[in-house]
Amino acid sequence: MRKTITLALAAAVSIVSFAAPAAADIVIVDASSIQGANVLFNDGTQTGPMVSGLTMNGLIAVNFTGTTTRSDIISANGGQARVEGEGNTLTPQPNDTLGLTSLFINLADGTTFNNLEFNLFGSTDGATANFSLTDDGGQVFTFDSLLGNGSNFFGFQGINGQSISSASITIAGGSIQDVRQIRLDAVGAVPEPGTWAMMLIGFGAAGVAIRRRKRLAVQPMQIA
Repeated sequence: MRKTITLALAAAVSIVSFAAPAAADIVIVDASSIQGANVLFNDGTQTGPMVSGLTMNGLIAVNFTGTTTRSDIISANGGQARVEGEGNTLTPQPNDTLGLTSLFINLADGTTFNNLEFNLFGSTDGATANFSLTDDGGQVFTFDSLLGNGSNFFGFQGINGQSISSASITIAGGSIQDVRQIRLDAVGAVPEPGTWAMMLIGFGAAGVAIRRRKRLAVQPMQIA
């Protein structure tokens, strides 16, 4: 009897161990694998310690705070998913901006997001990006990457039930021109109109198929 109980307990432990989910995590992924909603700035040019954009469906507000080589004032251009430093008044070019040295990203209402994609554009030689992402439980995940002069695409994703509450980018050994092509998927976000359209088409097709099967099922049997 004791041997039987021991074997049963061992089997139960084995089943529980097998069924336990893998550890939740935030991982760095190929940015092309993320098809999130674009973050846009449609209210003209914003300038200040914080700027805010909206996802393409206009339902999720995304906040950005950051620093430049000389201040904590950043700007966002209307209609473009791009955050940069304020204008550089010390150069003769009117469109020159101060290089970004850090940027903090979070959703305005505290909502978390499943993934995040962006392009760190125009870094100075030898600059390194340090990424710090905080999950919905407060755990912090860090990553580092050496930057090139042009586009530098990065993607991050929560896996095994994990989501991201905020992301911080710090540039060491230099600065970047801007952060652009920002995309993310908020947890529980309403699908885009195109997604709704495809879902409705699918539901309609399924309904037609079900009605057709019912009509075939009730047709009287033909007697030869």
